[in-house]
Amino acid sequence: MNERVELLDKALILAGVQPQVAQQLRDLQVKTSLDSTNSALRRLPLEEQHATVVLAEHQSAGRGRLGRQWHSPFASNLYLSLGWRFEQPLSELGCLPLVVALATADALQRAGLDGHRVKWPNDILLDGRKLCGCLVEMQGDAQGPYQVVLGVGVNVNMPHEEAAGVIDQPWTDLQSRLPGLSRNSLAAMLVDELFGHIQSFAGQGFAPFKERWKQMDALIGKTISTQDGHDQIEGIALGVDDDGALLLDIGDKVLKLHSGEVSLNKTKI
Repeated sequence: MNERVELLDKALILAGVQPQVAQQLRDLQVKTSLDSTNSALRRLPLEEQHATVVLAEHQSAGRGRLGRQWHSPFASNLYLSLGWRFEQPLSELGCLPLVVALATADALQRAGLDGHRVKWPNDILLDGRKLCGCLVEMQGDAQGPYQVVLGVGVNVNMPHEEAAGVIDQPWTDLQSRLPGLSRNSLAAMLVDELFGHIQSFAGQGFAPFKERWKQMDALIGKTISTQDGHDQIEGIALGVDDDGALLLDIGDKVLKLHSGEVSLNKTKI
């Protein structure tokens, strides 16, 4: 039996967001196919990017962190980008990827999911498998303001036959836990949480989120590995500092990692 395909619907998404968020939205665009929602948003004039949301049913060149491809089959998942203008200098925006990840995690919790965790800096894991990824892209002067595009990809109902041989890491989707979840409802919840989290971050920094990150941290207390050039470094994850850096206890000292790829010992995540 063929399953009914739920297409994204601008009117349904707008009806689902909180009234105060709907009032602040500059625009919400739903496209059939794009190279990527981040790229489409960045092509808009700068003055039109702030508080604009772009969604697409399909991405031909979706991307994640470190230049990776983000597999984006039609009408299966959620591909969403939000533009935002920050007055802060770049030095104060280091925690932004973590805040976007927490906003995504909280939207998923509102949708009924539990047991998911955030993996530094901005992935969402479920049962140790990747469920969501976030991509933050910035442009502006070092001292601000900064125009930022916040991209989120959520595996909602990923076709297994399409993903086989394309995705090179363990993954999962929401269909495994929340069958029948409406992508339109999830999109509205994600827009709500992104607006709320980002506005709080813009006004108060990372401090209001630090305890929540600790609750959701997939790595804290675990032995992890990361690459430093040609060398592999192993240590115990201690959480994050006030600037969003990952703290790694390697025995004789604690390193602060501001970027890079980390994995749990023996189990790539």
